Amino acid sequence: MHFLSFLDNSKRDFLYAIRSLRKDRRLVGAAVLALALGIGASTVVFSVFYNLLFNALAAKDAKLLVVPVVEDLQKPGYAGYDSQLWINWADLKYLREHNQLFENLVGSHSGIAAVQYGARMYQLENGHVSPDAFDFYGVAPVLGRGIVGEDGKPEAPPVFVMSYRTWKSEFGGETGIIGQSFVIEGEPTTLIGVMPERFHGFGATQEFWVPVGEQQRSPEAEKRMHVNVLARVKRGVTFAAASAEMDVLVKRLAAMHPDSDDYPKKFTARVVAANEYLMGPSGAATVFNSNIDLKSILYDLLAAVLALLLIACSNVANLLLARTTAREKEMAVRSALGASRWQIARQLLMESLVLALCACAAGCAVAWVAMKAVDATIHQKAWAHMSGEAVVGVNGPVLLFAAGITLLTAVVCGLVPALRATRRDLQPQLVGSAKGAGGGLQHGKVRAALVIGQVALSIVLLIEAGLMTRSLYKLTHIDLGFNAKNILVAAFAPSRNSDQLPDRALMVSPEGHARFQRAVEKIRQVPGVASVAVSNTIPGYGPSGGPRVGVPGETRDVEAGMDECDENCLYTLEMRLIAGRWLSRAEVQTRQLAAVVNERLAHALFGGSSPVGKQLEVKGFKSKFNHSSANLPENAVFEIVGVVGDTKNAGPQAPVFPMAFIPPMITGDFILQVRTKVEPGSMMHAVQEAVWSVDRGEVFWVLGPLAESLEQHTYATPEFGVSLSGPLAGIALLLVVIGVFSVMAYTVSLQTQEIGVRMALGAQQREILQMVLRKGLALLVAGIFVGLFASYALTRFLASQIWGVSATDPWTFGAVVALVVGVGLAACFLPARAATRVDPLVALRYE
Repeated sequence: MHFLSFLDNSKRDFLYAIRSLRKDRRLVGAAVLALALGIGASTVVFSVFYNLLFNALAAKDAKLLVVPVVEDLQKPGYAGYDSQLWINWADLKYLREHNQLFENLVGSHSGIAAVQYGARMYQLENGHVSPDAFDFYGVAPVLGRGIVGEDGKPEAPPVFVMSYRTWKSEFGGETGIIGQSFVIEGEPTTLIGVMPERFHGFGATQEFWVPVGEQQRSPEAEKRMHVNVLARVKRGVTFAAASAEMDVLVKRLAAMHPDSDDYPKKFTARVVAANEYLMGPSGAATVFNSNIDLKSILYDLLAAVLALLLIACSNVANLLLARTTAREKEMAVRSALGASRWQIARQLLMESLVLALCACAAGCAVAWVAMKAVDATIHQKAWAHMSGEAVVGVNGPVLLFAAGITLLTAVVCGLVPALRATRRDLQPQLVGSAKGAGGGLQHGKVRAALVIGQVALSIVLLIEAGLMTRSLYKLTHIDLGFNAKNILVAAFAPSRNSDQLPDRALMVSPEGHARFQRAVEKIRQVPGVASVAVSNTIPGYGPSGGPRVGVPGETRDVEAGMDECDENCLYTLEMRLIAGRWLSRAEVQTRQLAAVVNERLAHALFGGSSPVGKQLEVKGFKSKFNHSSANLPENAVFEIVGVVGDTKNAGPQAPVFPMAFIPPMITGDFILQVRTKVEPGSMMHAVQEAVWSVDRGEVFWVLGPLAESLEQHTYATPEFGVSLSGPLAGIALLLVVIGVFSVMAYTVSLQTQEIGVRMALGAQQREILQMVLRKGLALLVAGIFVGLFASYALTRFLASQIWGVSATDPWTFGAVVALVVGVGLAACFLPARAATRVDPLVALRYE
């Protein structure tokens, strides 16, 4: 009975709230806009947060998937996430047979393969997987079937599965391609299926997958071929228990292979949730950029959007409080006629709920559109490797979040006005003749505190966005020491078909070298190619390690990278020659012991003196690079012929590593840098065809434009943070403008009689304008001081997400303060200008 009465009263309160709010459409519009922005932005960011951090894998029982990792205990501070378990097939077989807590473990590794379909050749990245890997992952293909365990049997015909991206881009989405025969590494192989669009499974960049059959896994091959491991724990097994068993098993493997480089001397092994690993410091989101990880950015964005929601709630609470002030006489009359505190508070909370429901409808509509745009954006090429298989959209948790946020905002926005309206001192309101006569000093302090809170929170969000933006600008404008524009990077790596490992013997043989030189000459003849250079590293990302080098006869030495280059590297990459000269063509062709050093190495060994003409001793040269020609000495001595400016060789964020550039004589690895006269992406197929005109089956992988690689692997994660934190900060600033304007307008409305009296007594318009602006400026200044103090305390948590900028960067803090003061005064100006136009005769009769 009481419940039915409660429902009936709630219905009447709801209908009355609608009628009451319809009379104040300007306030309703401002309140709904503020809440809609807060709820919409919160819903979008929560969807991104939840789906990327907890739902980025579409696998069967994805929450049970784990990645085994190894932490090297001899490297202090080296996070275990950085070392995914990398073992050979034989050791994976041991783990599968001897574990008790894992449902299954599968292995995969990437390679590059020449693929022929009809008359056309393709160079595609392939994934070699356990035959049961697709059953393990549990995602159905969109066409055909996936790889099954039977496909790994010795008598099974060769088959493969293609990625959706490759099927669309290279083969035009042709459905009749299923069942067709391709030639992969010289072997006819049948395409049996195409995976869904966002299937990453065993590598975000892999373009097709083949099973590693028993016929390919001889005992020797199993020890030589290495894989990354993905596992699924059994139901009911904790990750702690699984980690303990993994630690025991991997240490047992290490004891079985004491001379293997696969295991550190001292280590601990454990498992990490696959979704957490994907978004962590070493996941796909941060391939070359361990300083900034996506998981931390997602948590920062969630905190930021909750702060934004608080701004929206305080904004609406202030509007409702101002409205309640204007209705104090009405509330007093209702109380005098017998209305209880609960009835008055319930009515005001119902009005807040109506506003929240309207805002939720508008906010969810905006969020639905925004989520479509965000989902499409984060799956573009630059960000696809870090967004996984996630779908940023509306699902159960997101709907629950939106509903919860709506109820929360209704309570938060209506609580303060409801409490203020339930005072029992009725006399001031009953005898007052003007709106808000009983508002009093205390009531004004509450509204002021809410405005100050809004400004302070907006300061925090703007400073966070400003620091991240400045950090991204610094990162993208850092001097790399070379010109990455219009550079196409390619890898030339002949392989043994049995295991896809580079055949180094072929690389360094006269036959392999001659074939490679013919291919390079063909590339140089391609229209649109300006120059071609050869080295053994990708510019900007290596080498960041190497042998000890020093001056002959001296004990001092340093670790330095050895980059094998030809005579064209200096000019193709547009590096700076500081002293001496670059390697000559004769030195490169005859493999003379000549070297060019970077400034860092020159300073480390020779201080301020010129190293040109002096000698550089590379210790352990032959033993470290023992796959090269036998006539190299153990400790090789190179003559230094030049010095070049430092180039970033350990990633754009890391300090420059000492490095020497020498003729190609050690590894036989060939990385080509092709400088083009046109957009480099348009030259990819032409460059491949030039190589295949020399050898149709050559493994030649065009990695893509160097600038695009920098964008994808280094800039993408911080760009992601800026792309979301920037709009949040902008919305926060807009809410502050709405809040300050609305409150000042209501304040002027409540003070109309006071302003009229002042003007009747001789106050000038300029004085009235200054009076109102001073009040607004006082609120802004108080909010700015609180915001700066909070930012100073909180930005230290942002330090791991920014680079090249101090967490207390004065330029960012100053710019944000100037921006908030400017827009805040602009928001105050219109109400202040309206106050100067009050007619004293009308104001003195104002009620």
